[in-house]
Amino acid sequence: MADEAANTDAAKAADIAVATATRQRILSAYKEMLRCQYYGTLGIVGAMVVVLVPGFLCPKLSPPLLLLVLLAGMLGAFFSALTRLYHVDDAGTALITPTIGELGGKYMFMYASVPSVIGAIAAIVLYMLFVSGLVQGDLFPSIACSEENGCKSISGLMQHYWPKEPTDYGKALVWSFIAGFSERFVPDLLQTLVKKEDKKDEKK
Repeated sequence: MADEAANTDAAKAADIAVATATRQRILSAYKEMLRCQYYGTLGIVGAMVVVLVPGFLCPKLSPPLLLLVLLAGMLGAFFSALTRLYHVDDAGTALITPTIGELGGKYMFMYASVPSVIGAIAAIVLYMLFVSGLVQGDLFPSIACSEENGCKSISGLMQHYWPKEPTDYGKALVWSFIAGFSERFVPDLLQTLVKKEDKKDEKK
């Protein structure tokens, strides 16, 4: 009986040690993720300031809207990631696996950067939907070519497509931020457009 009790106590102590070690790895990974995404957010904010300041000082140096849309999407993604990581109790859920801390700093940085890449892609896709006119309505920005001869090149798309009104400018940046913040927004929007086209084809 004494041996069984000792074995039971030893097993419990081993389980506690494993749980403690796992918790420490989770906390270590959590801190690294939070650090990477925090400085990533500050970097994006700094980039937006650097891009916008010349436009305030000299209207001719106004940055391309596509660049601002990309930065807004990345900022939205980082903001979303930081809100998920803010509470330490959510660390296990946010990091998915307790072994992620063993990946090392380089891979941790890559893992932490994934949301910003997704946010940038989503914002650019949404911008193209606005430019193409596939997504329209009072809630969405109206973006058109500002050149008299038309925008017939990639450089024209990047430099001369602008919102028609100041409110459209705000809408474009807000929706770009939302595209980065909500990972499912742009994929769901694309699925909706595809379903609409499928229904049109069925009617024909």
